[in-house]
This record gives sequence, C-alpha cells and structure tokens, in this order.
Amino acid sequence: MRWMLALALLLAPKMTLGEWRISSPFDSRQSLPREFSGDYSSIRPGDKLPDEKFHWLIGDLVVPEKIGDRLTSGEPVGLQFNCGDGGEVYLNGELQARYDNDHPALVLVAERAVPGTKVKLAVQVYGKVQGGDRFDEAQWVIVDSRRAREPVVLHIDSTKNRGQVPDGIIGLSQGAGLAEYSDELNAMLRDGGFKWFRMDNILTNVLRETKDARLEYDWADFDRRVDFIHKMGAEMIFAVSYMPQVLDALENHDRQSAPRDYGLWEELCYQAAKRCVERGKPVRYWEVWNEANSGWIKPGIQDRGGELFKQIYAEALGREEPDQEIVRRFEAYCKLYRATAEGVLRADPNAKVGGPALASGPFEREEYPYCHHGRGFARGLMLWCRHQKLPLDFVSWHEYFHPAEVIAGQADAFRKYLKDFPEFQKSVKHFMLTEWNEAWWPNRPQDHEVGAAWCADGVIRAFLPHGIDRPCFFYVKQNDMGFRGDWSMIMGDRSLPKPTYHMARMFNQLSGQWLSISGGDDDVCAVAAWDAEAGRLAIVLVNFRFRHAMRRTVRVNVEGLPASLTGGRWQAWTIDPTHSNVWHNQDKADLARTGDGPIGGGAFTHIRQLEANSVTLLELLAPKK
Repeated sequence: MRWMLALALLLAPKMTLGEWRISSPFDSRQSLPREFSGDYSSIRPGDKLPDEKFHWLIGDLVVPEKIGDRLTSGEPVGLQFNCGDGGEVYLNGELQARYDNDHPALVLVAERAVPGTKVKLAVQVYGKVQGGDRFDEAQWVIVDSRRAREPVVLHIDSTKNRGQVPDGIIGLSQGAGLAEYSDELNAMLRDGGFKWFRMDNILTNVLRETKDARLEYDWADFDRRVDFIHKMGAEMIFAVSYMPQVLDALENHDRQSAPRDYGLWEELCYQAAKRCVERGKPVRYWEVWNEANSGWIKPGIQDRGGELFKQIYAEALGREEPDQEIVRRFEAYCKLYRATAEGVLRADPNAKVGGPALASGPFEREEYPYCHHGRGFARGLMLWCRHQKLPLDFVSWHEYFHPAEVIAGQADAFRKYLKDFPEFQKSVKHFMLTEWNEAWWPNRPQDHEVGAAWCADGVIRAFLPHGIDRPCFFYVKQNDMGFRGDWSMIMGDRSLPKPTYHMARMFNQLSGQWLSISGGDDDVCAVAAWDAEAGRLAIVLVNFRFRHAMRRTVRVNVEGLPASLTGGRWQAWTIDPTHSNVWHNQDKADLARTGDGPIGGGAFTHIRQLEANSVTLLELLAPKK
C-alpha cells in the first residue's frame, strides 16, 4: 500500500513535498486571516479547481533534500507557483507576490536552504475572469544565486547626457467615448501628464438621414470629445471610424461597413476637419480606420478586389494572395485612406494622416500566429500611398500582452519596410502604438501592480530604445468599482487611480535630459533623467519578468552628482503589491511615498528592495530656495 502511495506522489505533475488544502469558495478578495478555519479539502498540482470562485490554498511543505539531481543544502531554493486565474502568495504570513495564469510567481523560500525545514504557504486564488481553471504549478526550484543573493547594480552617470526627454512618454486611447467628461476627470488626466489622446469611433453618429432623405450632421458627441481633449492640452489623434449607418455599403450592425459612396465619406472627413479648424481646435493627427487587417472593415459591392489591388497586395507580400476576400478588404481600406486624406487635407492642409492601425504587428500569420495580414496591409499601404501620391505621416498599430521584445520587433519591422520607400522614410515622423495594455481581454493584472509593471517594462525595454514615441494606453475610466480585469486606469465615482495611472504619471513627469545608465538584468531595468532647471534627478526602477518574477535588491550608484543637489533630499514612490494599489486597499489607492532622506555631495548610492512586479520612482531634489 505504501509503495502505491509513493508511486502516486511521484507521478503527480509538478508535485511538492508536503500537502495542499483548498478552502470552501468565497466571492471576493479577502485580507489574510489570522488563522485558517472552516472546510478544507485536499488538492494536488494538476487538479482542476472545483469552481470559478475565490479560494485559499494552504501548503504545508518541507524543503526537499534534492531538486532534480542537485542537493539543496545551502542553495537558494524557491517555489514556482501558478493556480487558477491568478492570486497572491504569502510565505509565513508575508505577501510575496501576485501572479496570474500567464505570469506565474517565484517565491524565494530560503536564501540558504536547510533540507527538512517546514514551510507554510497561503495562496489566495482569485475568482476566474479570463482563464486558468487548474492548479498548474507548485514546483521546487534552485534559484540562480545571483538573482537570490546579489543586488542588481545600476550606474548612472549624470555627466553624460543622452538626449532630450520628450514632453510626454505615455498617452491615452479610448473607443466609444469616455465614461464622463467632467472637469474633475480632465484635471486628473492633466495631472497625469498625458500629452496626446487617441480616440476611435468618432464619426459613427455624426451623420444621419432626415425624414425627407437629406443627410444631416449632428456634432454633439464629436464636439464634446474635441473640447475635452483640447482642455487637457493634449494633441488629438482621431481614428476616423466607424461608418455612419446612412453610408453603409452593406448592412452591418457593428458599423464596420465600407461606405457605399467614397465621395460621401470624403465629404464627411472634410466637414469634420473643417469644423475643428473653424472652432479653433484643429485635430493634428488623423488615423485611418481601426484594425482593418483583422476584418474590421467589410468591403462593399464596389470593392471587387480589382487587378490593381491584386498587384499591389502581391508586391506587398512578395507572393499572390489566394484569398480574394482579403484583397477586397485591402481595396476598401485603400479607397477609404485616399478619401480620408483628401477630405481632411482639403479642410486642413497642416493635418497629418497615417495608418494602418493594425491589430497586432506588421506580420503574416505564418510568421507569427497572432498576426493577421499585417505585412500585406502595412507594406500595401506604403505602396498605395506611393501609387496615389498620398501622404503617410505616421505608422500605427495595436499590441497587448506580449513581452517587450515582441513589440520592439514590430517597430523594427515597420522601419525595415520603410527603407524600401525613401519618401516615407523621410515623411513618417511618429511610430504610434494607438492601443496598448497588458491584455486585449479582461484580465486580472489590469486591476493591480502586475499590469503596471508589464507596461513600465515595455516603456523602458521597447518604446524608448526603439522609437515608439506615441504609445496610447487603452483606456481611461470605468464607471464602477467592479474588479473584473477591466482595461481602465481610473475607476468608479471617486475616480480612484489604478496602478497603471501612477505608472504613466511617473514616466510623464520625467523631464530634462536622459542620463547614461548601465547595469540591470532580465528582472530589473531603469531610466534616469536630469532637469537642471527644476533641480530634479528622477529614476524609474522596474522589476518585472514575464514569468516567475521575484523580489530583488537593487543598488543605484549616481556618479558625478550635480552640485546643485548637495544638501537636498531624496524620496521614493512605489507601486507594488501593497503600495499605490487600489486592488489591495481602496482607501490607500493614491501614490505612496516609501522613503526619503538627505543627499550628500559628490556621489549618491541608494540600496532598496524591489518587490516582484513593481515600479519605483526615485527622486533626487535640490534644496528648496
């Protein structure tokens, strides 16, 4: 009997020494209880969860003598953990990390392990929003000793400037209008430093037909959006979409139809741009449509996939496209682009026009399975603009979820394509990621610090070094206080900020000159900026790894400290599992200061612990005059 039990334990997937118990279900997040009581049942890694509600998992574990073929004695030992749709892991009563099913946790159990030591873990497994319905992983690992024991060292040389910090690093994106257009929300967004705002779905309700079959304009919603963004002091990026019902080429309740008459669409774009100019609030950037490559435009009967468009699309791909419906879709987009550009520029010659507003990157599905006709539409648009002598002032696409290196590669691909078009290589001034967030589906990290850390990691590792200069965070605000993984950065009647709002504000407050910075690793990255006029040296520190992030120590060395900072003070502001985190504590949702102290002269060294999936702003401030 014993050997059968031993065999069962051996064959259990990713089994840990010890046992796990699962609580009865509950409906919402709880604080860590002083003691765990009530009904618990046994559960093992690999088991399916009993339901989609919240649960506590209790692990009574023992540090093993061996992990694989390696002895654990004296080694840094951790536990990789993943269960359900995300959760939070406590070790001996202390919160170690949050995770979700795509970003599992790594908890350092012992820096120098003693085999046989008893370990108690408590994990609050969150109720299901998107995915994850199993106890996927609870696996002992020996952690790289450098990650476990050594600080990440960052060297910042304040005597070496690396160029001007842009006026704004993160902007906004919104579809279907805002939850509200209040002065209070406007002030909050101004305070967040958002310098551009992309909106789609702006023309859908502008045009309607009267009883006597005349076309009539209704600018109420359009004007409200323009006025709100103008009051923010932000640049407007308007994605011309979607199709007013009276212009439909075919019946489509999702408003994705091509126009029945491209001349009428051109006139609509002309009137929209003209109205903005006449009201003294011109729109700077006009982005043509939204995710046409994925099927969000439905060609009309006049979009037949003619020979010209077959040839252009084949040249874009480097082969013929066998699916005639894709060519028809491309034809509809090309005609829409031409009509938009001609209408907008007729009203406002200073306006800028671009696209193709791709869903995901500029690749084909055979290159990356999550992409949809991206190369065909990206290179095809460039070929069409050359053929028709149309402007291409910026390129745009959308991306969610993927690691920073994937998004960086998408920007690099656009640049590679532009090398074949010297005229557009010169005219394209912006690389716009006009929708961007941790996931394109409702996802738990978008409520807490994991989403903020994912975004911050992308800014430092992809956007800044690869010239993605107009990232637009999707989206602004949800009406309620429901924690369901909504994309918003602000929530509810009290306009409580989520961690992503604080993250964006940290970056948008950077000013002056970029400073030379070296060091970091796969966990920790950073940027630094010095504003001599403001007397502020600011450093943004990010600890994020796509899978199995863990707590790290960082040592920041600032060399050649500006003399004006001597006698000043440093202060730190942190987003992590317990700070600046509306998911953790609604009453402490504001940005939290987590340390301060005096600044000496000559050099500055700062050592601090960075929690897994955290973002920290370290400010060095000159003495107040």
